Amino acid sequence: MTMDTHDVVSAFLDNEPFDPADLARALADPDGRQLLLDLVALRTLVREEPIAPAAHAGGTGSRSKWIAVGFLAASIVFGAGTAWLLPPLLRQPPADAPPTPHRVVTFEPGGDVTR
Repeated sequence: MTMDTHDVVSAFLDNEPFDPADLARALADPDGRQLLLDLVALRTLVREEPIAPAAHAGGTGSRSKWIAVGFLAASIVFGAGTAWLLPPLLRQPPADAPPTPHRVVTFEPGGDVTR
């Protein structure tokens, strides 16, 4: 069940459950991004205490996040390349006719086995 843009952006901001695919679709639309910015601005205005700007720590948490993102991106590129290149390599051209036999061996019941 897909949520509409307003519901999924609100759920995201309220830390409520939402489908990440719905949020991605909502934020892919310029109106969805504008709604996110408007709701953040509105929530900032109605807060009793101001929001302090986030300090950029640049610590290991941020670095490990970017390493994980890079690994994920490399995995996706590798998987897509494999999916694109591997099937043609595995295909073999079909044979037009069966191979011609060079020797025909027949077996007759009760025949001489020493031949």
